[in-house]
Amino acid sequence: MYAIEFEADIKNGVVTIPPEYNELQNHHAHIVVMIEDDAVKEPPEKALDFSDIAITAFKEHDGVVVQRKWRDEW
Repeated sequence: MYAIEFEADIKNGVVTIPPEYNELQNHHAHIVVMIEDDAVKEPPEKALDFSDIAITAFKEHDGVVVQRKWRDEW
């Protein structure tokens, strides 16, 4: 495997490979796209909400007591 590097515009989801790389026609390639930071906005980060999750793993035990028991085994 080898790497090449060139700059190109993306138009309608298509990147045109420069003519000097014609040997790449009809080949499989691993593509890495690097863009300017201001070109794509990151989606807003959503806060995690676990309020509707029912945790039942240790519901009959005191978590602190269980942890102390595990630590004493070390």
